[in-house]
Amino acid sequence: MKFIAKTAMAVAFASACVAYAPLASAADSTTLEVSIKDNKFQPAEVKAKAGNEIVFKVKNLGTAPIEFESELLQVEQVIKPNAEGTVKVKPQKPGSYVFFDDLHQETKGTLVVE
Repeated sequence: MKFIAKTAMAVAFASACVAYAPLASAADSTTLEVSIKDNKFQPAEVKAKAGNEIVFKVKNLGTAPIEFESELLQVEQVIKPNAEGTVKVKPQKPGSYVFFDDLHQETKGTLVVE
């Protein structure tokens, strides 16, 4: 009987801890939508708040694949023609971060974290 009581108390305590644990919210992430067509990002500059996870929704409106990449943000992802990709970036400190199409390196954009 003591075992059952101790187990029930442990479960109740664990449930209470989960209820009070901080949860990630939509406010802790920033979604940025960019498109690429004719070797140009639109918009060419996007902004995000420092300390928030960043989610890029990248639409390739062209007829050739692209490789969305940033060495500073440590991301790269190939996106097929006429398709959309999602690229998640960990929270960043304030600054400017260049992203580009690695298959067409003249195609560049900038993430400004404030």
